[in-house]
Amino acid sequence: MTKKEEPKKKLTGLPICEYQDRGHKWVVENQTKETADGVITIEVTDPKQQVYIYNCEGITVQVKGGKCKSVIVDTCKKSNAVFESLISGCEVVNCKKIQVQSTGICPTVSVDKTDGFLMYVCKESLATTSFVTCTSTEMNVSFPDENGEQKELPIPEQFVHKLVDGAVQSSVSDLYH
Repeated sequence: MTKKEEPKKKLTGLPICEYQDRGHKWVVENQTKETADGVITIEVTDPKQQVYIYNCEGITVQVKGGKCKSVIVDTCKKSNAVFESLISGCEVVNCKKIQVQSTGICPTVSVDKTDGFLMYVCKESLATTSFVTCTSTEMNVSFPDENGEQKELPIPEQFVHKLVDGAVQSSVSDLYH
């Protein structure tokens, strides 16, 4: 008879939620719904400030106070980030089941090595937001249509590449048409 081994729990550092003057950065690390009571609110006071969210699970980080430089979500699971306007953009990397919401302008959204991503874009940001994606799956964008109703569309993750006249041409797979 063999004894089943218990899965090892992932070791994490101490929960951190602090502002660091060096780099003008808010750091939110190792937070869970138990340590953060589900929601962490950050009040930015200067557009130079950025927010870095790392190794969190099951929380919502709400960034208030107006415009900030950027929001980076790294190695998080089942978490949400809500912010007003960003100067450079939002980056999501190494995450699973992440939701991001912009209530103002968000020029660029970068999604890398992420499975399960939903971005809510407000009407104000529809014409300016662009997405750069790499090695990610299950990506969607939600936005208000011309009637004000919320519409959700997939961000393509499958492409067709052809050699045409010595150059590579890429187009979105027919799955998305």
